Amino acid sequence: MTRTAMQILGAATRIESQAQDIYAGLAATFEHQPFLRDLFRQLAAEEGQHAMRIRLLDRHAGKAPWPSGVLERIGTDLDALSAEIAEKQVSFRKLHAASDAREVLQMLAEMEVRFGSVHAEELARSGDPDVQKLFGALAQQDDRHRELIARALGAARDATRPN
Repeated sequence: MTRTAMQILGAATRIESQAQDIYAGLAATFEHQPFLRDLFRQLAAEEGQHAMRIRLLDRHAGKAPWPSGVLERIGTDLDALSAEIAEKQVSFRKLHAASDAREVLQMLAEMEVRFGSVHAEELARSGDPDVQKLFGALAQQDDRHRELIARALGAARDATRPN
């Protein structure tokens, strides 16, 4: 079955919502570590904003013509990314407050790299200028998320080093 632009944007929205759920869950898991809790709350809110922006875009660009080969390739990538995120969700649900934040942050950094590649390398290459603009901006936010996570990872490593 050939996918439509609307289906692709719907899949992208679901992925952003999955990421929002991951970050919200991690904020609850690390509730007693204010730095991590606040970071994860911020990232959850931003992923929710990403989903909202894609839904708004879908209202007017969801019917835009994209080459079918591009839609199929992007759809396949989005399906794979959604499956990866679902696996991470299962792993993250098993965490508890005493879990090693460094390991979690490393997995999140890798997830954000993958988001950035899908946003920048796939979705931003749409023929529609509004789609390109939005996903280019989301790729930049993914870069910023990676920077925030990298800083948190550095702080977590510093906190575990013996004095």
